[in-house]
Amino acid sequence: MADKREVRHASSWPSLVPAMAACVDAMGSEGFDEALLALLRRAVRIEQCMIFAYDSSDEIDCLLAANERQPRVAGRLAQLYAGGLFRQDPNYQRLRQLIDDKGKLAAAELTTMQPEAMPPAYQSHLFAFPDLVDKVSLTIPGQDSIYYLNLYCGVTAGPFTEDDLACLDGLAPLLASLIRRHYGSTRSLSQRPSAQETAVLTPLSERERQLCLYLLRGHTLKTAAAELDIALSTAETYRKRAYAKLGVPSKARLVALCRPS
Repeated sequence: MADKREVRHASSWPSLVPAMAACVDAMGSEGFDEALLALLRRAVRIEQCMIFAYDSSDEIDCLLAANERQPRVAGRLAQLYAGGLFRQDPNYQRLRQLIDDKGKLAAAELTTMQPEAMPPAYQSHLFAFPDLVDKVSLTIPGQDSIYYLNLYCGVTAGPFTEDDLACLDGLAPLLASLIRRHYGSTRSLSQRPSAQETAVLTPLSERERQLCLYLLRGHTLKTAAAELDIALSTAETYRKRAYAKLGVPSKARLVALCRPS
């Protein structure tokens, strides 16, 4: 059948090596998100991917939101989730426990979650509209945060298969290392956004988001570029892209959007 997922045997692993290498090469750069998505889609043909960071302040920070079939949907879903729906996530108590236990999770945990087992409001807001039918999560211990990778299948591809789960289980140590190292180095705790900032900046790439956060903290474009260790011209490009995506013409409007009175 055309819709049936390709069975992934051990012999398929060599085909993933170039995508793995691309992720390693892209760590710490703006291209990491796309490299990671390319690896995940090649491995299990996911439709949607979300990466969050959770910490002791009981707030979720969205690091990546992507929906292949409906790109604009991912940002809206991430806003709903970060805005409070994460507390209805069946894994929420586990995330809290891991934060309270201060690093007792030695390795990444892979868990499956069918929509019918979720709270009704959570399921209807985050699964019904984008036609998602299955979810797999990877919980990753970090130095100051718990990283939370969420992968989703849509109605076209159908639920994750046993082969998909076996592939993800095999990839888990690599995914955990990549995510921990990349976002641990690019995400400064002093720059952690508020819930409102998280919601507004969700459509941006990681580097665009970081630049906007520095601008929101009072930095000039020049000092923000220095903090990010990038050329001023590169910072100007990130700012231009970010403002275009957010529909704001200036820093003043960015501030107003992120800090409404």
